[in-house]
Amino acid sequence: MTAKRFKASRVRVLCLVAILAAPTAAAAAEWRGWCGAPGGEPSLGWHFYCDREDEGFDDAFEPGSVASPSPTERIESIRRALEESRAAAILDPSPDNVTHYLRLQQATLQRAAAFSDAFRRTVWATPEVDYSLARPVGALAKRLWSDARREERDAALENLAQRYGLIYLGHTACSECQVFGPLLRAFSLRHGLDVLAVSMTGEALEGWPEAVPDDGRAAALGLDGAPTPAVVLFDAETREVLPVGFGVLAEDQLAERIFVLTQRETGHDY
Repeated sequence: MTAKRFKASRVRVLCLVAILAAPTAAAAAEWRGWCGAPGGEPSLGWHFYCDREDEGFDDAFEPGSVASPSPTERIESIRRALEESRAAAILDPSPDNVTHYLRLQQATLQRAAAFSDAFRRTVWATPEVDYSLARPVGALAKRLWSDARREERDAALENLAQRYGLIYLGHTACSECQVFGPLLRAFSLRHGLDVLAVSMTGEALEGWPEAVPDDGRAAALGLDGAPTPAVVLFDAETREVLPVGFGVLAEDQLAERIFVLTQRETGHDY
């Protein structure tokens, strides 16, 4: 290679190196421009970190030297900036500090609004993630769901006596039992359910003159000392006792609880 060609080749190499190095130098100069002159006040406000020169700023622009922040880290950074801005505005409520906080808050609210809108649009277009199809929230759809649920529940209660019975614990001095006893009697007759009424005092209960004395039955059920009135389901196949509820329950509540306990696995309705 002649001296002339060698010189030309060297010039091209130096030019290429200068071009590749230019973004790094320009970025460093731009960053330092943000932070103002050395020893001076930053030009973009307190929330910009201007101490990177001491941490090797030039190296930070090396390809692959700094990993991109994860979404969680970015959210945390936004949250921290908002909290810092709010604290600064509270401690020094100058127009600049308050305005800066309001702008950050507005940006945060806009992000939340964009997410909320994208969320609902995705749910509308993706039926497998639309929970309202399983549990409707609209008035019309909810009424239709409730009607279908009631029909399914009543059908299940009609066949319940083949396997389950109810045990009712009452007390003669219990004012709630005087209301609940007759209600439970009507409920059991309507659905053909067998009920064993147990009097904690051994006396007749309101609506249940055939009630039998406790004689340790409550303790055997694990309900010794439980509040009255109390209703439990007894599974004749598994010999399992399922508490239905304590206190006064309306017929719809009784029906729904019994239906869930006997016809639904845990977590099915949610």
